[in-house]
Amino acid sequence: MESITELKYSKNEAIMEALLFATGEKVTIEELSIVLKLTHKETQNVAQRLMSRYENRSGGVIMRKVTDGYILSTKPELHEDIREYFDFASMSSLSRAAMETLSIIAYNQPVTRAGIEMVRGVNSDGVLAKLLERGLVCEKGRKDSPGRPMLYGTTDLFLKSIGVEDLSQLPPVVMAEAVETPDSETALI
Repeated sequence: MESITELKYSKNEAIMEALLFATGEKVTIEELSIVLKLTHKETQNVAQRLMSRYENRSGGVIMRKVTDGYILSTKPELHEDIREYFDFASMSSLSRAAMETLSIIAYNQPVTRAGIEMVRGVNSDGVLAKLLERGLVCEKGRKDSPGRPMLYGTTDLFLKSIGVEDLSQLPPVVMAEAVETPDSETALI
């Protein structure tokens, strides 16, 4: 039997590591068993060997057991060292559509996807999915109306990212005024 600290991974260890890395979230034993085409017990053995590899190295990533599955995550002692990047990255590089959607959610929460789209005037599925993925918005339950649509609201990460403690610290909404233009058309300013 090979030593856990050897550099060579078994194919199953490599597949498990690749899957955990690619998903970026917990993968259950059941899901791992299906991908590896192994029994539940064999999958747990592969996971234990892979976890041992992570425990015996001095890198910045660990493999953790979380309820009924496993996840790759940052070593806890490094969280403070990398937090500034994620605080900045979570709000930087958001598209105009994402910022617009985030603003609508922040000021109207809890709000449905249809409510967001009514204000924006365009489909917001992709933008909403990206904001959910980044952890800036979350599902807040379901509206008590036909179809029981999902309600969305902002997260603590959103508040931290913009530097406020709660939603009451958001700047007030300023409504645009209608003015007459020289062509007698009404425009919003």
